[in-house]
Amino acid sequence: MGADAMQKVLISFFALLFCTSCSKQVEYTGNFSDGLTTPDKTETFNLSDGYGTKQIDIFYIDVDNNGIKDTIKRGRFMTGTAHSYTFYDIQLDNGKKLARLTTLEGADCVLRAYKFQKQPFLIISASRDIGKDYIEPTKAMVETFEIKNSKMKSVSYKEHRPICDVRYLL
Repeated sequence: MGADAMQKVLISFFALLFCTSCSKQVEYTGNFSDGLTTPDKTETFNLSDGYGTKQIDIFYIDVDNNGIKDTIKRGRFMTGTAHSYTFYDIQLDNGKKLARLTTLEGADCVLRAYKFQKQPFLIISASRDIGKDYIEPTKAMVETFEIKNSKMKSVSYKEHRPICDVRYLL
């Protein structure tokens, strides 16, 4: 395991260790990556009122393993509050819009996040219910999807103990 991976594991371990005994979880301090590398194209938008899509990154990746690159658009939507989100639009080379995936973010915790793995291409989703409020830890789920026959199909599902920020699971 590389030094960066070990550091991420240690940060996650200590944050989880100390947060299991308190009612609030510390803010996520790791460097989270959704697995998408440098975009092929980026569009930015001026938000005079602080509301709307701020940026769209476009990636050309073969998501269905047919040898032809498909398109993933990652956009950052600003709401003017702590509850902004990231969306991912996945479109196959045949023009079919496969999915729109959205994160669910609060000021203290992220309740839904995605990580993309290449070779083989997989989408890993970590999520949890809101509970009484965003910061209350609830049972989390991690589900992995592959793309077959122009559809997202679940290939694994695992439940995890209550947690505030699901990025720790990715």
